[in-house]
Amino acid sequence: MADVAGADGAPGGWAVVFLQQGRFTVQTVRNLSEVFDSSSPPKILAVDIPIGLLDVYETGGRGCDREARRFLGPKRRSSVFPAPVRPVLKASSYAEACAASRVSARHGKKISKQTWAIVPKIREIDDLLRARPVLQEIVHEVHPEVCFCELAGRPMSCPKGSREGQVERRQALRQSFGNLDEIVERGRKEQRLATEDILDAVVACWSAVRLADRKGRSLVEPAPRDSAGLPMTIWA
Repeated sequence: MADVAGADGAPGGWAVVFLQQGRFTVQTVRNLSEVFDSSSPPKILAVDIPIGLLDVYETGGRGCDREARRFLGPKRRSSVFPAPVRPVLKASSYAEACAASRVSARHGKKISKQTWAIVPKIREIDDLLRARPVLQEIVHEVHPEVCFCELAGRPMSCPKGSREGQVERRQALRQSFGNLDEIVERGRKEQRLATEDILDAVVACWSAVRLADRKGRSLVEPAPRDSAGLPMTIWA
C-alpha cells in the first residue's frame, strides 16, 4: 500500500492524515510544503482546496464545481461554492477581491466572505505547485462531501458540523479506518483540531488511497488546464 495523505484546511494551517507503512496518523502543519520536505513524502496528497482557477468569472464557477453540485444533489450541493478567479489571488483585501471578480467578466459578481477566507490557502497551494511542477502529478484537489458521497454511495444527510452529521460521517469511514476513533482523539487532544476538520482529512486520505490504486476518477473528463497549467477538476 502506497504512502499517501489527505489534507483539510484548519485554523493556523492544515489537518493532515497520513498513511505510512500501513499506519494512519494525524498531524497539523502550518504549510503544505512541510509534507513534501519530510524524509518520507507521500506519493499522493489529496487536498480540500481549489487548485486550477478560471481567469474570468463564470456563473457557477468552474466546470468541476458545477459537476460536484450535480453529483451531490439538493441535500449537499450548497457545500460546493465557486472557486475564485485567478485575479482574486492578487487582492490584499476583501473589497479588492470582490472588485477583481466583478471586472473579470461583463457579468462578473463578487466573491463570498467564505471564499475570501480560504484565499490565502488557495494562494499557498497555487504558489507551491507552480514553484515545484513535479508536485502537480502528486497533489490532487478533492471535496470532502464528494468523497463521502463516493464512499457511502449517497450524499450525507446532515451538515458536517452537527452531531448527527459527525456520527454519519464516522459510520461511513469506519469500514476503511478501523482505528478511526484513535485518529480523531489524537487529532483533538494532541493537535487541537476540530472533529469536522479531522474527518474531512480522513476522507481525503481515503481518496488518496484510491488515487494511488488508480481507482479514483475525475469529475470532469478530460480535465482542463488553467492559464498557469494547473488542472481544474475535483477527484472522487
